[in-house]
Amino acid sequence: MAVFIVKSILRNHLDGWFRLLRAGLLLSFDSIVLLNCRKKAQRQEGAIFCLHGLGDLLLAGNAITGLAGQMRSRGLPAVLFVHPALVGFARRYFNVDRVEGIDRHRFTRRFAYRAATLKAVAGRFALAVQPTFNRMLRVEDCLVRVTGAPERIGIAGHVPFISPQERWCGDRLYTKLIVPRRAPMHELERYAEFMTGMGLAVPPEPWRLRTNGQKLRGVTLPRSSYLVVSPNASDKRRSWPLENFLRAARQVATQHKLAVVLTGGEKNHFPIRWPDDTGANPDLVDLCGQIPTEDLPDLLAHAELVISNDSGIYHLGISLDRPTVAVGGSGLPARYFPYPNEATLPTKVLYRPVSCAGCNWRCIHTTSRSETAWCLQQISWPEVADAADELLRRSLEHATV
Repeated sequence: MAVFIVKSILRNHLDGWFRLLRAGLLLSFDSIVLLNCRKKAQRQEGAIFCLHGLGDLLLAGNAITGLAGQMRSRGLPAVLFVHPALVGFARRYFNVDRVEGIDRHRFTRRFAYRAATLKAVAGRFALAVQPTFNRMLRVEDCLVRVTGAPERIGIAGHVPFISPQERWCGDRLYTKLIVPRRAPMHELERYAEFMTGMGLAVPPEPWRLRTNGQKLRGVTLPRSSYLVVSPNASDKRRSWPLENFLRAARQVATQHKLAVVLTGGEKNHFPIRWPDDTGANPDLVDLCGQIPTEDLPDLLAHAELVISNDSGIYHLGISLDRPTVAVGGSGLPARYFPYPNEATLPTKVLYRPVSCAGCNWRCIHTTSRSETAWCLQQISWPEVADAADELLRRSLEHATV
């Protein structure tokens, strides 16, 4: 065990220096690109960078609203930068002046894309804010630097995403850093803490998303009431097996006479069927890969129940105040669940506290990055079905009061 710990420390130390070297090379590349940029005549906008996935964007919702309002009070239009796949979603549901897309992965791997992005961002802003705890030197820090804003504000950052060496370098690219408490806390609490440092009060509560109440067009939904199952996550290790989702959903749907709608990022190449397809089964509609992200709220808003991984759909269900059951792991404990004051929300997360929690999804119990993490494998489908049944009954009772 002692040898393993020593090796782990050495590996992390060397990895930190390698990452700093890579970021340093990118910073040098950025400097060369900036030399060829035309200087903007006047800086008159405010920038907000939230470049991660749907769940992270939803958790930042209250902070984005507050920051946009603060920028407008200073006469600065608020420009929100998100992942390109979320541009349509952000334009529809966030009260900002403009939304632009930056792919954080392409930004670090494609020099042509990086150069074009730098030129689009450089010199435009009077204020740049980076409120995301998952901060990286070669992404968020570099972008904040390139804005050339007189005020560049960020958060200290999270160790798995930024090494101590990178942080030492990146901290110097900001005019103000808000240092969070070291204690584990939910992302909503983290954003509330950041906003306090910005001089704004934001409650650590879910950001409420409002839809127009219309039903989806262009897809065939069940005629009866339905529950939604979203078996996908951003990482295979965070994805509970599809068969387990189907078994849990079948039991709940049968008990409550519901149809089942599958949704997810990619279209399935083969028809999805019930496991052990015998006897009467609920209607199953596969809409994976058929619904744009900006239309997902319309699908979930009419669902009786949502069952998912700890993913964007989980946070979307909570933002819509829909009964939501999720299967969670211990890769980043306490950051995404349970929600503060979870007992007051229509949600339940099933997870197993394990001794190896905090691995950032580098599971030591599995041999492949495409394999479900060990902590998720400990959750059985009957547990999820029972939790979903209880939550749905409680929701129905509440609706009849």
